[in-house]
Amino acid sequence: MAYDFSGYPRGWFIVGFSDEYGPGTVRKLRYFGQDLICYRGESGRILIRDGHCPHLGAHLGAGGDVVGDDIICPFHRWRFAADGPCVEIPYCDQPIPKRAALKTWESRELNGMIYLWYHPEGDGPDFDTPILPIHESAQWLPWKHSMLEIKTHSKEIIENVVDRAHFSPIHNTHIDVFENAFEAERAIQFNKGTAYPRGGGVDHFELTATYYGPGYQISEMKGFLHSILVNAHTMIDEQTLHLRFGVSLQAGEDPAKLEQYAQAYIDNLTTGFHEDIQIWENKTYREHPLLCASDGPIMKLRKWYAQFYA
Repeated sequence: MAYDFSGYPRGWFIVGFSDEYGPGTVRKLRYFGQDLICYRGESGRILIRDGHCPHLGAHLGAGGDVVGDDIICPFHRWRFAADGPCVEIPYCDQPIPKRAALKTWESRELNGMIYLWYHPEGDGPDFDTPILPIHESAQWLPWKHSMLEIKTHSKEIIENVVDRAHFSPIHNTHIDVFENAFEAERAIQFNKGTAYPRGGGVDHFELTATYYGPGYQISEMKGFLHSILVNAHTMIDEQTLHLRFGVSLQAGEDPAKLEQYAQAYIDNLTTGFHEDIQIWENKTYREHPLLCASDGPIMKLRKWYAQFYA
């Protein structure tokens, strides 16, 4: 069966890490074909809003100022409250036009990350985001993270969750046990094996990786170190996405050494994703793939993914 994956799926998507936003920081975002801004208000609250001022279209992420939790347009200093409406036009003493408002998107800050809810019809969330052990816990170190921009569609990346056969030729990883399960908005992969990182060494590991909706995967990995990994892909447009990835290690007695290990993880993950990117950016998507008996449950995965387009 072929599925229609045009447009964008509904779900929670990770659009940043908490440590990227100090008080008053404003950043331009572009996701789902739309210009947005993300900023941290003086209260500490993260807000994601439409990127362009409704007045004459200036981008609020290019010189906009945060006052309280409000955003002020750099062009004519129109001030927009956190809940949407324009509350001040400094050069006008007449009533503010009722349509002068700025959309505030559903978002939350949790687990040291910033989540954005997207629904093509504008509906609210119909499933939740999990709380991870890293959330306000001294037993886990802060995220070490990075990001890549890739010319592909999320439907390509997400198929890795069932693709056991690619691990050896692409990632030099031997898999001994590989299982999948699909439960409502979750797609789960469990595997055990031995990794031979390109940078050297051997790591015998056990990993449980779970997609919570179509946009991000959280993995717990036990091997040389105990780690939590995140792999989050958020679509810029229908041909391009940002892939954010990070690692948090269980705290120990030698923070400097763990910092080195965390950076080594990021370096290895970056290498691994570039191995995937060579495939993703040059392949064609087969709606009716020719599968063999030992391929993973690719069509079951596609059926699971299709629920987020319904």
